[in-house]
Amino acid sequence: MAKKHDINLDFVRAVAALFIVFSHFFDNTGLYEFNTAFPIKMASVGLRLIVGTCVAIFIMLTGYLCSEKKLSARYYLGFVRIYITYLLCSAFAYLARILLIHESIGLHQIVSELISFESIEYAWYLLMYLGLFLMIPFLNLAFNGLESDKQRLVLIGTFLYLSILPSLLHRPVHLMTVWWKNLSPIAYYFTGAYLHKVHPKVSAKKALGLLLVLVAAFVAVDVLLLGPSGEWTIDVTRHDHYQGYITAVLCFVILQNAGADRFPEKLQAIIKYFASLSLSIYLLSWITDSLIYPRFKAAVPDLNIQFWFMLPLGLLSFFGAALLAQAAEWICKPIDRAVRNALEKLIPALRS
Repeated sequence: MAKKHDINLDFVRAVAALFIVFSHFFDNTGLYEFNTAFPIKMASVGLRLIVGTCVAIFIMLTGYLCSEKKLSARYYLGFVRIYITYLLCSAFAYLARILLIHESIGLHQIVSELISFESIEYAWYLLMYLGLFLMIPFLNLAFNGLESDKQRLVLIGTFLYLSILPSLLHRPVHLMTVWWKNLSPIAYYFTGAYLHKVHPKVSAKKALGLLLVLVAAFVAVDVLLLGPSGEWTIDVTRHDHYQGYITAVLCFVILQNAGADRFPEKLQAIIKYFASLSLSIYLLSWITDSLIYPRFKAAVPDLNIQFWFMLPLGLLSFFGAALLAQAAEWICKPIDRAVRNALEKLIPALRS
């Protein structure tokens, strides 16, 4: 029996895609730096902390959706669509780099960048995700092989200790876990798998109130610890930071329990549409960002004024990337179908 489509998870995915584009606003304008008026700096850090949960939300969503996946030949077929999407988005990016940015790009460079996921600046996520994808069946054996939810919490706690806890101690102190900080994607994956296992029913309004209180507290703590002129905007936006982890989990729970299944049908259709294009929107937003932000910064050099343009510029980049993503989707579908059929004929084990 086919599983019922969950529009609530589409809502999580669509908002995470929107968060990605808004997080790029800070990276591309300079508001990720420190030479802004103090109130704007505080607001920037708070907003950046929230929208910066985008990647963590996607990883938790992967854990939520893939925690029952088992090792099989067909499992590996799942990466085909993702890789074809990456190649098509790369083709769009190369056209933009040659025609709009006037880069001189040779064949050797193209091949090298495609292999190393460097053809698009934002494609680093796929390089990380490929490693996670290869481990998922084995991570699931560990997660589902435990006897109780308490043991699964110990598993999550272990990876939080290895990857997130060092962020509490700041630079002067190191734990032995400093060598394992890059395990944070696994901590997020197991967290998503646990949320799928227990299905917590949480009031979105209460969780939102808690989120706002904690974000305000996090910003205040950073100011008290490092001072208003210190480099306190860096730590809070890392995925291996305790503030980022707590914020990401709360954002996931809020979005999942926001009641998207009660939204009007037309709005649900829009959410489903943008969710289906989320990967392409993410990758192709590099093109729209490259077109928008250099011109914007030249026209509005004052960082204190730039802050107030976050919403319109973020939406402009998002919808521009969505148009490009739709064009890529039209090309991707028949190619994906043909490649899958060819692989299934070549390797019969992929059919089951």
